[in-house]
Amino acid sequence: MNWFERLKYNFWLFWDRLNLKNFGKSILSVFGGLWLLIEIFAFFGQNTWSNNIRSIWWVFIVIGLIIIIYRNWPKSFFTFKVHNREVSVSIKIGDIFKIDGALIVPINNRLDCVNNGIVKKSSSILRYFIDQVYEETTAHLNTDICQQLEDNSDWYENFVENDNPKTYKVGTVVPVFRSDKQYYLLCSSTLNAQGRSKTTVDDLRLSLTELWAYLTHSGSKDNLIIPIVGTGRGRITLKREDVIKEIVLSFLVSLSQESYCEQLTICIHPNDLKKYNVNLDDLLDFIRLHCNNTGYLKGNENPLGTAIE
Repeated sequence: MNWFERLKYNFWLFWDRLNLKNFGKSILSVFGGLWLLIEIFAFFGQNTWSNNIRSIWWVFIVIGLIIIIYRNWPKSFFTFKVHNREVSVSIKIGDIFKIDGALIVPINNRLDCVNNGIVKKSSSILRYFIDQVYEETTAHLNTDICQQLEDNSDWYENFVENDNPKTYKVGTVVPVFRSDKQYYLLCSSTLNAQGRSKTTVDDLRLSLTELWAYLTHSGSKDNLIIPIVGTGRGRITLKREDVIKEIVLSFLVSLSQESYCEQLTICIHPNDLKKYNVNLDDLLDFIRLHCNNTGYLKGNENPLGTAIE
């Protein structure tokens, strides 16, 4: 997204979320300030100054509009502290490849980066990952994946479902390190004989559970960045808001025993926000509510209640 598209999106979001009550308050506050200045100068006998101020009333209109735009200009980053944990959950509206942290990259359960040319034609995260991180050289990514599978063959044998073609369980995680940055390939969709990928709700939940479990035991404690898994090429039946809620709830549950990162950032592309009419305010309220009411115990607290014998 270039600067013009970003500006156009921000103006759309500004207009879409403009609150008429705040608009009226800003206008009234500006005119109230204008009236106060006129009255002060008139009180001290400076009628000439008062008349001069009246003659430039339009300047106050401009100031009012600037204040309205400033107060209502859309934010692109929202963060919420998780209660009783040194962890936060964030929403970022923008380009997922421009965010610092370890990126989760959804991939099919065959770890197939080509899929008969379908990946290259798609608008998936995997496609842009290959284009931007591997400079459109799929062979280098395949080499990194194969190296990880070979170096940890005993571990990945537990995740193999079929040998021909080689198919892995949903939730399998393959870490790759490229250009001083950590990435985690997450098998979140299944691939059929026609090369069509699909993510069910159960696939989403299982892949998230396995991802958090892997990061708990083998992660590098990086800040994590995750896209809206299963949407787009995944063809999941959930709306984008519901997928994000699933990610948040699954992540919060995984923190009940151990904290394995300091921040999880869920990235939403600006075009998705507009195209799919994502209710951002409702989503932020949901995340705030659940982050503030986790029910985790502090380290020196004991559980309430009496065990049943």
